Amino acid sequence: MRKLFVKYLVLTRRGITVQLEYRMAMAIWILSASFPLVMMAVWLSLAQNGPVGDFSAGDFVGYYLLSFYVRQMTAVWVAWELDYDIRHGDLNTKLLHPLQPIHEYISFNLADKAIRGILFTPVVIALALLLPQIQIAPTPSNLVFFVLALTGAWILRYLAQFSLGMFTFWFSQALVLTDVFWMLYLLFGGSVAPLELLPEPLQTIAFYLPFRFMLSFPVEILMGRLTTPEILNGMIISALWCLGLFGAYRLLWARGIRHFGAFGA
Repeated sequence: MRKLFVKYLVLTRRGITVQLEYRMAMAIWILSASFPLVMMAVWLSLAQNGPVGDFSAGDFVGYYLLSFYVRQMTAVWVAWELDYDIRHGDLNTKLLHPLQPIHEYISFNLADKAIRGILFTPVVIALALLLPQIQIAPTPSNLVFFVLALTGAWILRYLAQFSLGMFTFWFSQALVLTDVFWMLYLLFGGSVAPLELLPEPLQTIAFYLPFRFMLSFPVEILMGRLTTPEILNGMIISALWCLGLFGAYRLLWARGIRHFGAFGA
């Protein structure tokens, strides 16, 4: 375990160096996750004459500010990396390394999260302190639950994208699946609208799908909109989805590598 930790540190340090070398590309990726700020402007215009459902203007500001932060801290692009490496044969080189390729992909993503965390965490804290209309409940227990839920959100997004990216072993246009996943994430994750404002039965469906736990769930926690039993119940559902997606990753990887090797790669 210690050796694995040291290897991760080395790979993550290398990833940070690479990220800093390609600052413009990193800036583009950061801006691509600014969709919540666009939706915040839309919902604020609708809330000018009064609350929308249980959301006041301050609620919308807090919700989408936290959504922006969660999007930044859980951004994943591994499906595109896998697609490129499989189609161009670059995965061959990674397979020769002592660690499984997923660890290299993860370490590079962690490097990105370290940089984004340094950039955006102080900004979000400052805005929450300076703008009294922002409705956030940063109690000690909520902060702990938020960090756990944020970690779970990243794990879910990563395993889901990695699993979808592996379909490139069999299909040349596998990224279409990622586009479908992205549309479902926007709707059922809470990007387009807070899930409480979705009509039934979409709201009930969204409660059990994994997309809520990739975005809305951490936000709901830090806004104080969930009781402790509701948070614990959500943590259990999130953990079950993590286990399911991990099983999907292991199955697809084992079969995909055999398929990859069958073609002489």
